[in-house]
Order: sequence, then structure tokens, then C-alpha cells
Amino acid sequence: MARNRKWGGMFSVQDAASELLAAFDLDFGDTGMTVRLSEDAPDLAADLAEKVFGGRGPDELVRLFEALSVISEADDPRTAEVDEKVCPEPAYRVLLAELEGLIGG
Repeated sequence: MARNRKWGGMFSVQDAASELLAAFDLDFGDTGMTVRLSEDAPDLAADLAEKVFGGRGPDELVRLFEALSVISEADDPRTAEVDEKVCPEPAYRVLLAELEGLIGG
């Protein structure tokens, strides 16, 4: 995964998560909500789904979306609680470390 230079030292981890959340499209249909990446999503979003959650499919994207949402809304993402039914705690920690690495944190 290539380092995104525009993030280096400029953003908090919450800002980075918010930036990545903008790459998601949510579709609300009769069967519930579907999470997917928008057509213009940066490769980084799919790369993180693959690296942290083991794939780029719908389940992995839901986990990534949940974890990014928690990080973006948390005062302190290191102590934030994640819904482990959606995103396992160890994977959340890996994603947090990945984002911290991207921003130079």
C-alpha cells in the first residue's frame, strides 16, 4: 500500500478516517442497507479492506465502514468501543495502526 503523501503530518487519524468514509456509497433498499465503494474511491480504501479484513467484498466493506466511522467520531480512537459483531477488535486495532502510519502518527 503506497503512502498517501498529502496526509503526511497534515491530518489527525479522525480526519483520515472521515476522508476515507467519503469514498463509500450507502444504498438503502427493501432488503436493508448496502455498503459499497464509489466509482471514484481511492485505491487505498479497497487496499485497507483487503489488508485488514482479508478481502474486498461486501462483508469486508461493512467492517471497514464501521471501523472508519468509529475512528472518525471518536475523541480518542485508541479507547473507542467498536461493535465487535460488525468489526472484531483486533482488526480495528490493525486499521487504526495503518491509518496512524499513513499520517505519520
